[in-house]
Amino acid sequence: MRLLLLLSLLFSALWSTQLDNRLQSIINNEPYQLSEHKNEQDIIRQLYGMNQNRPLWIGHAHNLNALREALQNPYFNYKYKDFHQSQIEQYTYLLHDQMNLDESSNELATLDIVLTRAYLALTNFIVQSDIDWDMVQDKIATLKETKDITANWEMVRKSSPSPSELFRAISSQNIHGFLQSLTPLPELHQELIDSLMFYQSIRSLPRIKYGKDLKLGDKYLYIEDIKKRLIITGDLQNKNNTNDIFDKELAQALYSYKDRFKLEQNGIVDKITVYYLNKPMHLHAQSIITNLDKLKVFPNKFPEEYIRVNLPDFTMDYYRNNNSILHMNAVVGRDVRPTPIFSSYMTYLELNPNWNIPENLVRKDLIPALIENPNYLKEHNIHAFNGWQENDEIKNFTIDKLLPYQDPEKGGIPYRFVQYPGDDNALGRIKFMFPNKYSVYLHDTDNKSLFARRYRVYSSGCMRLEQPFELLEVLKSRLKSSDISQINKYRNTLTNKVINFTEKLPVHTTYFTVFKRNGLTHFRKDVYEYDSFIESSQRGSYNRNNQTAQY
Repeated sequence: MRLLLLLSLLFSALWSTQLDNRLQSIINNEPYQLSEHKNEQDIIRQLYGMNQNRPLWIGHAHNLNALREALQNPYFNYKYKDFHQSQIEQYTYLLHDQMNLDESSNELATLDIVLTRAYLALTNFIVQSDIDWDMVQDKIATLKETKDITANWEMVRKSSPSPSELFRAISSQNIHGFLQSLTPLPELHQELIDSLMFYQSIRSLPRIKYGKDLKLGDKYLYIEDIKKRLIITGDLQNKNNTNDIFDKELAQALYSYKDRFKLEQNGIVDKITVYYLNKPMHLHAQSIITNLDKLKVFPNKFPEEYIRVNLPDFTMDYYRNNNSILHMNAVVGRDVRPTPIFSSYMTYLELNPNWNIPENLVRKDLIPALIENPNYLKEHNIHAFNGWQENDEIKNFTIDKLLPYQDPEKGGIPYRFVQYPGDDNALGRIKFMFPNKYSVYLHDTDNKSLFARRYRVYSSGCMRLEQPFELLEVLKSRLKSSDISQINKYRNTLTNKVINFTEKLPVHTTYFTVFKRNGLTHFRKDVYEYDSFIESSQRGSYNRNNQTAQY
């Protein structure tokens, strides 16, 4: 026993020496910044220290195979990044049942360290991706200088796993389970991975040559090509329907396709339809990848019950146990006044709300309106007051009082403008409040026609709901019975009524331009250009191998 112990200690010492030498050599030869060297080197040393300076992977086939499989699994490595795999392959010839630790100790030490580096790189990617999120934030902030756009995205920034967490997964032989536990929003992640695999599996497709606009009942040669394309994309269910007739099955498939890309539902195959059908599949794959990246800066999981407004889709959903129990259209901030991306808690609602017009909208909207129409305040039931503390109304308010404050550098506007309740109130008859520094909320609107638009970007930041009183019905579970009994009374008047919740409700605004609905992948326009910011802020290029060939 003493001899075995001595040999064990001797090998540990030899391994430790090899480890130090190879670690220093490998790190010094990598083109990383010194801070990255130091951080990685410290973590690696801690991991081996926790293991008494013994190999973490060599001689541990279960962990080694689990790591190598994870490195090649698109669920974790959806960008097919190398993560030192090319280096690992150089040494895999050593991995056999009769490996000689003495003769190959230097190479095996190198391989074990490279495997550890691959492990660190993969876990960092799962948690943070390869996007420089500081760079993305800088680009969003720069919009103020370049375009006078105030944009806000409160990203959830996550730290890489600690050395103890990393080692615990190794020692418990639970590499796969650990990596899965790091994956943010796993349900959405899996849906996007499925979509990515689908679009990356579609190989070379012949271009559809536009002939003329087509409608139901038409017979034309290139209808056959359109049907074949819609069969591939999953919109046309009957795979045997490849004739040249514009039939009802094609009409239904066309509706599905246009819904997925938010194209005009005119029942016609036109140039725009053919343009979208001809889009290269790798562009769709890139959009999916960008949304997979975005998951990293949202919460790791959403609550069991919450409201989510997906800004590029212009919709609101009330989720309960991962199921949408209420879905409706919404109007969001226009591209020059984007709705902020953030999280808060809804705590009360207001029937027949007053609208206290924010100072920035007084400058941008109210002053120009008064210059054009001096009677604007009276015609729109807007009342002026001295400051935010005074309740004495200023009668016969004139534009000359406001003109000196057009320039923000002149200081704050000393007047408060309030639009009283009524059918022409910009907030409609109800608003749902989740206090936040951006002064945005969900509310009704006096302009219902906007919900018929495809791109509903017309607000100044708040989110208008198409059916706000349907949301109120769902929210009654959070109201006192005494308050519920008063709702109809106040709905029949113009009297303002605040109703507090018995339990706050999480609210999240999100920016997912790709998502699944009813089993099909939907794509939305990058209305605020955030996707382009993300795609141009990668820390390094990635290797798609043959997965996303140019079609």
